[in-house]
Amino acid sequence: MKNLIVTHIPSTCICFTLIVIGSMIFNLLQGGDSSLSFLILFAWLIACQLIDLLISKIEFRKWSHYCITESVILYLLSFLFYRLFVWKSMDISILVPFTVIFLITDGFIFWYFHKRQEIQAAEINELIQARGKL
Repeated sequence: MKNLIVTHIPSTCICFTLIVIGSMIFNLLQGGDSSLSFLILFAWLIACQLIDLLISKIEFRKWSHYCITESVILYLLSFLFYRLFVWKSMDISILVPFTVIFLITDGFIFWYFHKRQEIQAAEINELIQARGKL
């Protein structure tokens, strides 16, 4: 489980990101205009990371409050982003899948980082216990 959390998931995400960026650059160099959507996606990802950075500077009483606050802000940002750049019209058949996909993705991200912190805490506790036995 530790290997999956610490190595495989991040490396998959990094590889995917680099492939998308490489494809975008290649398409731009070839004169294609389809890379504009990748540029917009990249800008959206940067905006999400900046929001995460700003929210992480706020001291929340509970981790769940942080999760809820970030999720609501990112949902609204994502909704606005898709409404401006992706969706040509707006109806329930677009909103429901968008919301479900957002909640699943957001839930997975929070689960991933929570698990990673649990693994790190267990390793620190083992080191403290080992030091206490010396």
